[in-house]
Amino acid sequence: MLSFSLQDSQALSPGLVDALDWQAWTQLGQWPADPPFPATPLLPMMMARRLSQGSRLAVQVGLSLLARHPVDYAIFVSRHGELARSMTLLQALANGQALSPTDFSMSVHNTAAGLSSIQGKAAIPMTSLAAGEGGLMAGFTEAVAALSAGANRVLLVAFEGPVPEFHHPWLPGEAPAHALGLILQAGEQWCCQAASGVSPGSGTPSNLPQSLAFWRALQRDESTLTLGNGRQEWTWQRR
Repeated sequence: MLSFSLQDSQALSPGLVDALDWQAWTQLGQWPADPPFPATPLLPMMMARRLSQGSRLAVQVGLSLLARHPVDYAIFVSRHGELARSMTLLQALANGQALSPTDFSMSVHNTAAGLSSIQGKAAIPMTSLAAGEGGLMAGFTEAVAALSAGANRVLLVAFEGPVPEFHHPWLPGEAPAHALGLILQAGEQWCCQAASGVSPGSGTPSNLPQSLAFWRALQRDESTLTLGNGRQEWTWQRR
């Protein structure tokens, strides 16, 4: 059984910036067509230009929440991380070209966490996770463990960037770039229990990643939510 209380939340995606934008997305289920990339005013221009789209959104959301709340621990979750930048490096190697020092230094999975710590002057423990389609659940598990160990508030940021075209045959229908930030505290506002008797192959995820499925449930003020990863399901209850 996992449980926590949600103190604050924020999400950001191209064309989806404020509450009205997200409410329209929740009602219509459609992504904006050719939207501009949102402003990231908390990032210095040089840093923003060097970051991938997913990390840029993640750092902006993370810094926004760090500015509003004292946080003891932070977790950044991404299924694909810096996949696009890694593809650029691999293509350069395949073509016999020199590697970009910027691409090399920014290709690690903890890029967003590290730069959030530096720019936000947050000298706190931070963890970067990659758990496939179960990323948000892995983040919740890590956050609850940190709260049980004595942390007062935990920042959890789940994010993704665009998937490179090379990977489209294996990763069809991926959601656009987005970042979801949550401030979690110990409590029982949200309680979760793994579904019993779930066999391999069940729990097929919806067309939304777990982060956006949870965000949509928040926007709809739903009291029950089931998250899956293709092998396991978890049922959440809001009290």
